[in-house]
Amino acid sequence: MEDRLTGRKASLDEIFRTAFTEAETEQMICKIKKQNRVIAIMILLITTAVIYSFTAGTSKEYEANLDLARPAAGDPQKTIEVDVSAEYDGYTARQRAAIRILPKEPSYEEAVTMINELEKKLPGMILGNNPSLDFVTSDLHFPFSDADTGAELSWRSSEPRIISNAGKVNLVGIDTGTAVAVTVYIKLASAYDTFHIGIATGGIIPEENANSALKERMAEAVKDASSGREGDSVLLPDETQDGVKLIWSRPEETYGIAVFFICGVIAFFCFSQRFKPAAKIIEKARSEMERDYPDFVQKLGLLLGAGLVITSAISRITEDYLTTRDIYGKRRLYEELAAARDRMRASGTTLAYEFSELARRSGLRELMRFSSTLSDNIDKGSRLSDKLRVENELLWESRKKRAEKEGRIAETKLIFPMVLQILAVIAITVMPAAFEMG
Repeated sequence: MEDRLTGRKASLDEIFRTAFTEAETEQMICKIKKQNRVIAIMILLITTAVIYSFTAGTSKEYEANLDLARPAAGDPQKTIEVDVSAEYDGYTARQRAAIRILPKEPSYEEAVTMINELEKKLPGMILGNNPSLDFVTSDLHFPFSDADTGAELSWRSSEPRIISNAGKVNLVGIDTGTAVAVTVYIKLASAYDTFHIGIATGGIIPEENANSALKERMAEAVKDASSGREGDSVLLPDETQDGVKLIWSRPEETYGIAVFFICGVIAFFCFSQRFKPAAKIIEKARSEMERDYPDFVQKLGLLLGAGLVITSAISRITEDYLTTRDIYGKRRLYEELAAARDRMRASGTTLAYEFSELARRSGLRELMRFSSTLSDNIDKGSRLSDKLRVENELLWESRKKRAEKEGRIAETKLIFPMVLQILAVIAITVMPAAFEMG
């Protein structure tokens, strides 16, 4: 059960051992299993809490807490949440709902009293962001109902162009102190009343109010210009009747969206390819090691046949490389051999260990095979030179096949340029005849 929740040790070991040492692998496995254990405990706690939230309490216990009494007339309404279920023919459905409980409907006398109280509060209720109704510069708040009493309200303005029936204020072209009468019709139960409110405009126009009003003026001008049929051309006005100046121009073509999209695609492509150069460098290094490996095996076989031991032979190959490196350039495989030789001298590591680490890091099958052959030679005393001769023959055969494969790939890549050349020749041959026929 422990392994199923936190991961099997064998599976985790197989994942980490390719990139970490044995001690590091054990530490990583302990860390991962500890993290998975914490995650399993959290999932168990969350699952328990969810199950409890669905099963705790019964419908009877909930019904005992329902407060369905309706508030008295004039009191605010209330809302309660209930869980409701329905059953029919073996089917069951459940849902949570909110029930709004309105106050009792008042009598006529109570309604009249409540309307009178509401009329006293209305001037303050509709102010919005204005300092007073004698200096209105921004939109008013005209509610269509009163939450406290339940009364229904409807509004009528004497100047809808200045103050609309919804409370929207438009002061463009309007003098300061312009008077507007607003009438509100109030209905509550069986009682009705009409209330009049006097409003005067202010002289400062807020930015949002001005923008909205100017847009309305532009829309009216466009509508007037689009509806007429008189004259040989459309006459666009320089200003509106209330003094708003209008400037007309042809819109400039813009490619902003297309440029933004193209830049976004380029940025995404660059971001997705950010590791491509590093991958190419790694692939190039591996290819160099793969190409140089047959030459290394051949040199090693010749030196072993001449009587040198393997450590001396590899040291000789490394020395020869270092003396000619400035002339022929660096080669990855021989750089690794030089670094391995330095580590062997400094820390006393074995040749077999260094080659096994190199094979593991590079991932080349040939180096893995050579590492195995080297270990077999050291452990069992088998003749390394004979095995290297067989390995050399195998490598040169593999190198020949790889060259043939690369040649076929090159032929495939040349097909497209050849097709373009053929199409160009056809076009040069056919086009003069086509022009003459035309």
